[in-house]
Amino acid sequence: MSNLHYRKAPSVEVDDAATISRAAGGVPDDRFIGDAEGSATYLSRLPYFSGKTGMIRFCSGGRQTYLAAGRMDTVDAAVDCWGGRVIAKLEELTERQPVAPIDYTPNISIPLLGIFGQDDGSPSPDQMNATEAELKKHGVDYEFHLYEGAGHGFFATDRPGFRPVQAKEAWVEVFKFFGAKL
Repeated sequence: MSNLHYRKAPSVEVDDAATISRAAGGVPDDRFIGDAEGSATYLSRLPYFSGKTGMIRFCSGGRQTYLAAGRMDTVDAAVDCWGGRVIAKLEELTERQPVAPIDYTPNISIPLLGIFGQDDGSPSPDQMNATEAELKKHGVDYEFHLYEGAGHGFFATDRPGFRPVQAKEAWVEVFKFFGAKL
């Protein structure tokens, strides 16, 4: 799945389409789940499919990864990279995103890896701790990695917050996790 924002702006670059989509309130959760299910089905029909599907996403995509972990049965392992708004206040819920992903935690039956920057505000350290407590409460197989000196989007080489050492360490964890779980 390369461009979840295509429907909103089919004739523009991916980054611009994402900006347009965010301005409209973001990708609706049900649409995302439908697109992700379609992608998983497509992958499962490829002749070289291993029988296992992993998902990794970043930022709002990290939120969507957590959502998918709780709503999809076609994903076998998931990586949430600094997904903000997994925990949402009532006033943050919208018609497009009517349920906070944290509310689906009891349904998560797959392993989940969380990659976070200690200096990130979305999610904040308090939100990460609350998410971790919820995962523990429901017996989810998870691991969180928190990187010192890293903020939001610390993998992105085109951002001022890029942290190459932490990004490299985090990628090692991602590959180790998928290697063990898929």
